[in-house]
Amino acid sequence: MLIGERLQYELLVNLPSPGYAINFKFPDSVAHFEVIENNNFDTISSNGALQVHKKIVFTSFDSGAWQIPAFEVLVERNTQSQKFLTDSILINVGYSPADSTGQLRDIKPVMEVSVTDYFWYYVAGGILLAIIIGWLVYRYLKNRPKKTKPLFDSALTPFDEAMNALAALKKYDLDDPVQVKEYHSLLAAIFKKYYSRKQGRDMLNKTTSDILVSLKEHYEDARLVSSLAEALRCADAVKFAKFIPGISESGQSHSQVKESIEFIEKIQSPTKQS
Repeated sequence: MLIGERLQYELLVNLPSPGYAINFKFPDSVAHFEVIENNNFDTISSNGALQVHKKIVFTSFDSGAWQIPAFEVLVERNTQSQKFLTDSILINVGYSPADSTGQLRDIKPVMEVSVTDYFWYYVAGGILLAIIIGWLVYRYLKNRPKKTKPLFDSALTPFDEAMNALAALKKYDLDDPVQVKEYHSLLAAIFKKYYSRKQGRDMLNKTTSDILVSLKEHYEDARLVSSLAEALRCADAVKFAKFIPGISESGQSHSQVKESIEFIEKIQSPTKQS
């Protein structure tokens, strides 16, 4: 047999009738051989006689002449028994015969291998990927909800900001008509910005009437509305009617706006400061 080839070993026992027991003493290993299969006994009955069959499959990876030894078979019935021995078998294990023809074979010609350069495919794929990523980033930045900035964002509180602005107005020359106009315009803007921050909504473009109506709704104080109304209407007259008030009148308007802001701050506006 060739190395690695399978060798089928069969044991056949013929019995005249049922009632016999067969004890096949097969060793755990066989020198120079490996057991691939070790099947159970098969029993075939024919006209009262029995035929017991067992198949064992060997292989070997050792080259040389090796012997499968004799195995003991014990046939028993009731209290009687008889021992038999199988024949030993000599097996020659070798390699397949070498090619002795000595025939020379032609050397095959060199085959050309075509190599595809994928460099530009990678470049095109990279550019396309960059375009897609750029487009997705652009769409995200364009469509994401913009964060709303606080109304009149300032490091100062509405009150402190208004007081600082009112203090700065004292630097104006109230004998100069040009500065008087800017003075009253800023005076109205200071109050509107303060009131906008206190109310949490932009009221810079509201008219004097709108501001006064809002004050009535939130504070219900006639003195506050009356005092502030005089200052704001004076500013409207300067802006629209080209009215130039005197120094004392301008100073009074300044005091009225300041007192109105202090009054609102004192009684605490119901709206959270922005």
